[in-house]
Amino acid sequence: MNNLHARHPARRHTLMMFSLLVALVVTGCATVSQPPFQQFADSVQKVRSGADSALGGLYDQARDRYVDETAQGGAALQGALLTSVEGDPFAWTSSSAPLFLQIARFRDGVYRFNSTLVDYAGALAQLASPDLLKPETFDQLATDLNGNLRKALPALGVNPGNQPIAIFSTVATAAFRAYLQNKQRSSLVEALTKNQEAIQNTAGLGQSAVKITVLAVRSEYDLRSNTLAQDLARAGAPAAERSTKARALVDLNDRFIKELAILRALYQSYVDLPAAHQDLAAATGDPKLGIAAIQRLYEQGREMERLYEQLSKDDKKK
Repeated sequence: MNNLHARHPARRHTLMMFSLLVALVVTGCATVSQPPFQQFADSVQKVRSGADSALGGLYDQARDRYVDETAQGGAALQGALLTSVEGDPFAWTSSSAPLFLQIARFRDGVYRFNSTLVDYAGALAQLASPDLLKPETFDQLATDLNGNLRKALPALGVNPGNQPIAIFSTVATAAFRAYLQNKQRSSLVEALTKNQEAIQNTAGLGQSAVKITVLAVRSEYDLRSNTLAQDLARAGAPAAERSTKARALVDLNDRFIKELAILRALYQSYVDLPAAHQDLAAATGDPKLGIAAIQRLYEQGREMERLYEQLSKDDKKK
């Protein structure tokens, strides 16, 4: 009888351990919450559409400013002539590209760059869905997205140097492949966490590209504003001419401020991207956690759309 009672605690202990093991397995294989992945994808798409619209408006502004100069010939006319790029029948270059052509190239690069981010977010949504990707499909997808990212950089004007260019890092790709095999939520969290550095580096490339364009926009502003200021300060200039120049300078300042606001919002979206990705990993592990950075990313896209609407209204007033 004593031996029978002595065996009961052991049996209870065994049952408790078995129950704990089952709980751990169930937790690991629990269904991944879909909303954070969809919200992340929506935010990146909003940034892409907002940036393309806003940069289109910025291009129109710069192009209009350049038309009069081109009509006068000289260096402006030479800069407007496009030549082919050896080895790429679809590319173009200029001996001294004016700002509107630089923005045209930048806009194309940003769209391709952001499209890679959109495709990345879409891939994550597929990984989190009940209908998982096949490992070989994922491998090809990761390879393609890394290639697309590298192809976008020349148009962005960014030279990454020795920095590895990949939106899916090698170590993260292996981790995602492991997740596809074991289908455990914890493995997906691990894969997202391991890819955080790649997203940080990718976002840094976007930030660098925006900074380069800001310098080009500011350089053009400095040149034009200094010319107008000199005209205003010229002795003996008629009052009507001075008034026209003063109005041109005020209009130039207004456009310059709005152009900087667009580029600031685009830059901030790349600042917010790594934090949004981090939010996604955290929400995958615990759906109760907030996704404030993902929401901020979405708002940057909306801000660029708002700024584009402002530019469009200004054009209609002319």
